[in-house]
This record gives sequence, C-alpha cells and structure tokens, in this order.
Amino acid sequence: MTHFLLLHGSWHGAWCWHKVLPRLVAAGHTATAIDLPGRGRSPAWAPCVSLGRMVRAAERALAPHTQSTVVVHSRNGIVASQLAELAPDRVARTIYLASFMLPAGRRVLDYVPDRASAIAKHIHVDRAALTDRLDPKLYREGLYADCSSDDVALADAMLVPEPIRPALARLRLTPARYDRVPRSYIRLTEDRAVSLSLQDQLLRETSVDEVADIRGSHSVYFSKPDELTQTILHLAR
Repeated sequence: MTHFLLLHGSWHGAWCWHKVLPRLVAAGHTATAIDLPGRGRSPAWAPCVSLGRMVRAAERALAPHTQSTVVVHSRNGIVASQLAELAPDRVARTIYLASFMLPAGRRVLDYVPDRASAIAKHIHVDRAALTDRLDPKLYREGLYADCSSDDVALADAMLVPEPIRPALARLRLTPARYDRVPRSYIRLTEDRAVSLSLQDQLLRETSVDEVADIRGSHSVYFSKPDELTQTILHLAR
C-alpha cells in the first residue's frame, strides 16, 4: 500500500483531485490532497505566502510512519522539488504532472512566459496584492479544453488568485538530498497551459527514471481520471 500526497497547481486547490483521490483509495492505497497556503481551506495573506511556507505545509501532510509518493501538477512542481530536498527520507518518489520540474538555482520566472502556451498573454499580475490570476475567458481553452461543462463550471466557482512570491524563489537543491528521491514525469501531449515544448525542455534539464504520456489537456484529473490514476500507479510501482 502506498500513501499518495497530491499537490495542486496554480489557482487551484485540493478540490481538483476529487476524481483521482477516490480512485487511488479504491485501488487499495491511501491518499491525501491538501490546499496549499492561500488556497481553499488554508487561507493566508498572499504577501506572506513564500515557497518555504508552502513546502512546510506539504511536509506536514506526508505520511508519519512511511514514505509518501508525491504527485504534483503544473507550477507547483517547485513545491515538490523543494520538499524532496527537505525530507528525502520521507518521499518515495515524485511524479511531476505537466509540472515545473526545475534545476537547482532556477525559478518559475525563468521559464515564463511560455511562448507556446495559450495562456501566456492572459495572466494578470496584481503587484499590490502580490498575486496573479488567469483571465476567465481562457479557462476552457487554456486549462480545460477536453473537460466537461460541469468541470469548467466547478473550476469557475473555485479558482482563486495565486500568490506570486514562490515563483520568484530560486530552488535550493543538492545531489545528496534532492537526487536521492526518484523522479517520474507525465507529459500531457495536448496541454495548452504548460506547453509540450516547455515540458520537453524541463525533461532535458532534469533527469527522470521514467516518462509517461497522456493524450490530454492541462486538467486530465478532470477529463481522464481513470487513465491518470493508472499512470500514477504504474509510475509508483
């Protein structure tokens, strides 16, 4: 039995895993999805939300007596990477889902704008609030191209501004700790948010044990939860 820790991406919360989490449990595993600080049931003033604060929240959600397999989506790959550095003995594997798997010393800001992304020109930064948000007109095209109208309606009701301080933080990763944790990557070949070209660039810059492909857009946890769950289980084996 594996414990899975599911980490959401930008603007989302634990709610985005509502189809995948019960499927992992039905397969005989345990799973936890959390709201990172400033999202959902973890309210926080955005200027106080640092990368370190998000990593510590994720660390508290790791299994207490066994290792956890961390599955992370999109921009918050930086959280999972820094978590592996912080607690390598508590993380069995990190599975990056179309995620920002960055090398040491790099930051999200180094990779944006993603010029092949449909959303690159539609992210609005509020410098006073230290947040960013996606124009709602791009929700379906950019994030949910192959999702149902019900899924898009749920997201429209739940998405929130994203604290931007973590995107400015450079990752502090070391071979002795970060590289001790095995890594896998799931490419989303129809992704219009984190473009396939950016995903492939990240894979050239950081090695992984195995790469799996899903033919889907950015939010396959909505559109293809069965395939995503089986892919996660395959990579975690």
